[in-house]
Amino acid sequence: MRVCLSVLKQIYWGRRHRMRRSCFALMALAMAAACPALAENQIWTAAGTKAKPFENKAISLSFDADLRYEPDGELNTIELRPGIGYRLNDRLKISGGYLWASLRRDGPDRQEHRLWQQLSYDFAEVYGFEVDGRTRLEERRREGSDDTGWRLRQKFGVERPLDGTPFEISLSTDLFFELNDTDWGQADGFSEARSQLLLGWDMTGKVSWEIGYMHQFENESGAPDETNHHLVISVSHDF
Repeated sequence: MRVCLSVLKQIYWGRRHRMRRSCFALMALAMAAACPALAENQIWTAAGTKAKPFENKAISLSFDADLRYEPDGELNTIELRPGIGYRLNDRLKISGGYLWASLRRDGPDRQEHRLWQQLSYDFAEVYGFEVDGRTRLEERRREGSDDTGWRLRQKFGVERPLDGTPFEISLSTDLFFELNDTDWGQADGFSEARSQLLLGWDMTGKVSWEIGYMHQFENESGAPDETNHHLVISVSHDF
C-alpha cells in the first residue's frame, strides 16, 4: 500500500492569483516572503492511498482527498477521487474513476461530479532525462444543471535523477482544453496551463519530499486572463 500525504502551500501575488522533493525550500520561502505584492495565501492539503489487493498486481486501487483552505483557515474546496488502474506494460497504464468536488461560496455550495479516464505513458530516456506524459478525459456535471462539460487534459513532463544523490528534478506542463459550452459556465476552448519545476528528495526509500514552483495561466472567458504563482510542497510515504 502506498500512502501519500502532500501539503501544497500556494502563495499568490499580482492580481490574485516533481530535482523531485529540499535545499530549494528556504530559497522559495524567502522569495515568497519577500514579495511586496503578496495578495493572498491558500493552503492545499492532499492525502492519497494506493493498493494492489488482487492476485493480478497489474491492477491497482487509489483514493485521493484534497482539502483547500483560505488564509484564515476556512475550508474552501473539497475534492475526493477514487480510481482504479491497470498497467499494460512497463510504459503504459490506463486508469479511471470518479471525482466529487465541493466549493464553498456565498449561497449554496457548488457541487461537481466528474468521471475521468486517462492513459499514462513513458516515452523514452534521452540524455538521462525520462520523458513521460498523461492524457485525461473528464466529464463534468454540476448540481442544478443537466449539461455535461467535456474536458481534455494533456500533460507532458521530464525527470532527471541527480547521479550520486537522492535528488531528482522534474519539469511538467498540464494543459486544459474545454470541449464544449455548458449552461453553468464552461466555455469551449483552451482554458488553463499549469507548469511546475520541482525538486524531489528520496529521504528514506519510503518517505520522499517535493518542493518547487508552479506557474498557472488561466484563460478567462469574458474576463481578464489571470497568471498565478504557487509554492508547492509535498511529502509521500510508501508502506
